[in-house]
Amino acid sequence: MLAQELISSVIPVLHPMDTGAKALRLMNEYHLTQLPMVTDAKYVGLVEEDDIMDWEDPDLLLEAAQVAQFKPAVMEGAHFYEALKLFYDFKLSALPVVTRDNEYLGVITKDNLLAVLAMYNGVKEPGGLVVLEVGPRDYSLSEIARIAESNDVTLLAVNIITNPATGKLEVLLKTNRQDLQGLVATFERFNYIIKYTFSEELEEDLVKKNYELLMTYLSM
Repeated sequence: MLAQELISSVIPVLHPMDTGAKALRLMNEYHLTQLPMVTDAKYVGLVEEDDIMDWEDPDLLLEAAQVAQFKPAVMEGAHFYEALKLFYDFKLSALPVVTRDNEYLGVITKDNLLAVLAMYNGVKEPGGLVVLEVGPRDYSLSEIARIAESNDVTLLAVNIITNPATGKLEVLLKTNRQDLQGLVATFERFNYIIKYTFSEELEEDLVKKNYELLMTYLSM
């Protein structure tokens, strides 16, 4: 998904003749700590809440205070991973999207980005999680996928991080199955270290279990 597809249509922009008080009011209203400043449809920079909070006079014009020196932005055709990196690197609450000519198109918010991450990581899909601990030289996605397939398990998402303390990879597998016992047993047979497993209970199973516990309690 591209950056231009994540633009929020409701986030306002600031202009040089706006006051600090107006900027703070809009940030509070939209639950953001930054808002873009735009002049003649061109992106100028991000106005930050912390900067304005230090002002003695909140009615000072943004132009006079020379704010918006901070200018992070992402190109309209960039992949959303690039936007994610900028959010992480600069601790952003909003990221402007611009054209090659620096024309302002809109902003990506944390909520927009989080929704896309959830979609790509299969968070909304039912299924359990398996986290493997693997040495960098031992990692083979094709083998992991083959083991999953042999257990009739579909991998909805695969995420990998390096544990800085051990140097090993933690491979998170989001699956389409609730029952992970067979998959875990197969991984262990191939000498994989299972760090964690998380299996969501189906709602009907949870209701049944609670009902049985209640019946047991009433019969005591």
